[in-house]
Amino acid sequence: MAGSLLGALVELERHGNRPNTLDFTFQHRLCHDFESLIWVVVYAMMIHHRNGLAATNPEMCGIYKKDLDACWAVHAYSNLLRSQNHMIAVGCAPSFRHMAESWFPDPREAAFFRDAMRLLRNQTHDEEPITYEGLCTLFKKHIQLATEPQAPVVVSK
Repeated sequence: MAGSLLGALVELERHGNRPNTLDFTFQHRLCHDFESLIWVVVYAMMIHHRNGLAATNPEMCGIYKKDLDACWAVHAYSNLLRSQNHMIAVGCAPSFRHMAESWFPDPREAAFFRDAMRLLRNQTHDEEPITYEGLCTLFKKHIQLATEPQAPVVVSK
């Protein structure tokens, strides 16, 4: 769900109202659907990684599941908005790079996550909505990267 929609729902709840169609005046825009698409892709990548860990490293899967649940199993608009803001910070701040890489050990997935979070951050801070062209640029860049051979991983002894 788009952050601005979550923010509008949180404000409505703060005033003691349960969100319903009669008193909810949020104006839906195409950029909100683009933002939701990004969140769905990020969620799918995290579930994919969790399933891979479940088969190969159950202990690490349990740790990863805690992070995943902290981001997605929040059950309230305000908690979900806080989680999205946290994920944007993780994707954008160099000090959180290690966390992003633990969520997405594949460097190409981590790069997609960081670029997607920057796109969402710019929409929030610059109030410049995500455009179709911006979304296409993001996906084309990372589809291109996905087709390139991945550099071998060097393991130190």
